[in-house]
Amino acid sequence: MVFLPSTDRDLIRRTLEEVGVCVKCCHRFVGEKNSMVYHGLQEQEKEEMEGCKRVKPNACVACLGALQDCYMVAKLDQVVASIITSGYDAEKFSLSLSLPICLSLRQHSLVVHLANRLPASCVAGLEPESIVPIKQVWKYIYPDLVAREVSLEHQTGDVSDFFAELQMEWPEDSQELSCMVTLCQEEYATRAKNVHVFNMGVFSRQGVEKSLTGVTNLQFAEHYPVPPAVPAESFQLSMKMFRASSYIGGRYCKYDRDLPQTPWFINGERYKETSIEEIISERMNERVQAAELKFLASGREDVDVRMLGSGRPFAFECVNPRKTRFTEAELQELEDHINSHNPGVMVNSLRVVSKKDIKNLKEGEEDKRKRYTALCVTSQPCPSSRFDELEKMTELKLQQETPIRVLHRRSNAVREKVVHSMKVEKEGLKDNMFKLLVVTSAGTYVKELVHGDFNRTKPNLGTILGCATDILALDVEEVELVWPPGCKVT
Repeated sequence: MVFLPSTDRDLIRRTLEEVGVCVKCCHRFVGEKNSMVYHGLQEQEKEEMEGCKRVKPNACVACLGALQDCYMVAKLDQVVASIITSGYDAEKFSLSLSLPICLSLRQHSLVVHLANRLPASCVAGLEPESIVPIKQVWKYIYPDLVAREVSLEHQTGDVSDFFAELQMEWPEDSQELSCMVTLCQEEYATRAKNVHVFNMGVFSRQGVEKSLTGVTNLQFAEHYPVPPAVPAESFQLSMKMFRASSYIGGRYCKYDRDLPQTPWFINGERYKETSIEEIISERMNERVQAAELKFLASGREDVDVRMLGSGRPFAFECVNPRKTRFTEAELQELEDHINSHNPGVMVNSLRVVSKKDIKNLKEGEEDKRKRYTALCVTSQPCPSSRFDELEKMTELKLQQETPIRVLHRRSNAVREKVVHSMKVEKEGLKDNMFKLLVVTSAGTYVKELVHGDFNRTKPNLGTILGCATDILALDVEEVELVWPPGCKVT
């Protein structure tokens, strides 16, 4: 930017004031970046409003009222009320403003007007990039005003976890932008045909500003008023509040052999009445008040398999949650609330965890060990010597083809898994029955380890014991993963 002498700055401001530009925008156009200057203008405007020294002015032809207290403050009162009653338990927030695209046209029109009215030497240093953006001046003033009213600390940028996004809407925006179709016919005809390519639609702020660089002042004035017209209507302000996702982790035990982990549908029809995910999430969201809860777990058990011990590690991503801060007492109360609903599912060790922790949860699906107890039956009683041989096998490598029962949802492949140890218990069971206590690597199909799945798992108990073997019941005794962080696996 070329420095503007004070005489030129004063002349530019006066020329802009004559056509309905507010005092803050007049200072924007001459490149004033000192926030204290705008705070001073703010106080001056406030005193004039309180003293009723003049009637309410027309909305600024440059900012449509975005920088005028008499228009913006009343709108922000509604924003303050919405934040206070929203229920978010945030301590800090970020406030942002989106502006109508037509403001780029209005700014260009005012630059053309100055070029027509003032000597070339006066406006020689007036370039679009030298004009301070409306948003920058708005951020100098209004976020702090809102922060004081809602008693929250305002943060700039993306560091906050609670965001209030304001959208300034003006009814004449589309009508004013229509001049671009005439000014740049070929360009905007192409844009209209490929509207699906442009996420912002046919018109975007960057696109309009770039297009205007190829339009002469004379051409522009033929299709858009110079200077821009005084707004006939005031702008509206809509708001969207959202929160960065929070995460609650814990472990669940499952005692019901007829309960799936997630909602189970077959051909669009619900097959089971409820699921672990739904039982936990419905109760949890009564406290979290999130827009959505996304279930994450370290693996899964079959519908007929119990999950015992300290439980399976899980977490919920809470999307746009109202409540993110929990005391230990509140988390315990949440556990009790969930556990009082369905005796088939119990949760424990609930903690607020981080997004980084979730990565460890998912990686644990491949790295963890799992302990099982399987109730097995053989086609004939097996001599104890074979069980002794079985128990001596450690770090046994399996070649497991994708089980037939899951081929509909997993590609067929051979995966190497490891059986770390096996132990047999027969007390109180029939001669051809035994309990297998087995520790495996993550992802091992234990049912197929027992019955062989038509020899798709090699070796299997049938080949090791020398007789057909099947499984009657299976329990997961422990998932050996430290979860939530800081909790010990029993």
